[in-house]
Amino acid sequence: MGAIKPVDIKETEELRDELGALYITDKARLMKIAKKWASVAGDIEPEDLLHEAMMKAIEDNPHYRRRCPKGVALVTFLANSMRSLADNRIEWRKRRKAALAAETDHASYDLLTAATADETTRNGEQELLHTEHEAAFHAFLEEQCKGSEKTHLVLRGGFDGLRGQDLCDFASVTKKELATIHRRIARMMDRFEKERSQS
Repeated sequence: MGAIKPVDIKETEELRDELGALYITDKARLMKIAKKWASVAGDIEPEDLLHEAMMKAIEDNPHYRRRCPKGVALVTFLANSMRSLADNRIEWRKRRKAALAAETDHASYDLLTAATADETTRNGEQELLHTEHEAAFHAFLEEQCKGSEKTHLVLRGGFDGLRGQDLCDFASVTKKELATIHRRIARMMDRFEKERSQS
């Protein structure tokens, strides 16, 4: 069996020239394709998806560049690139969701959700008690976090629904620091529940 010949790749300058020479009909076709794959991805505008595909084709860093083989029409290459980028975004969201689920799998990791009855089954009196409990719970944690800026930021971000990497970014902490702060807040929660039960 003969050796497989390497595929000839278009140079970035050649691709830049082709991008500049696209006809209006080509651009319209690409935008139609971009709308299709942006709809599939669900989290990007068609214009941004098309722009990303174009930029990937002429990226200076070969590690991030998408290589277009010679003999492949630019419109075809960009269409395939947009499909691949949309698939990658979907896969990235799946992995991130799995990672966040793993981080919050243990009940104590969903630190800012009080263990109360299902809100759909609470009667008026239970709802009043729940509201009172939540207010006291938040006030207690706020007081306990005074003097620790990072802990307070994690707390505030958690109150706003942030989890995982989003919470790390908000509080400017590493995942290791976040885990430590979570344990600290968990101990605060235990102390709150103990004090409530004795009052």
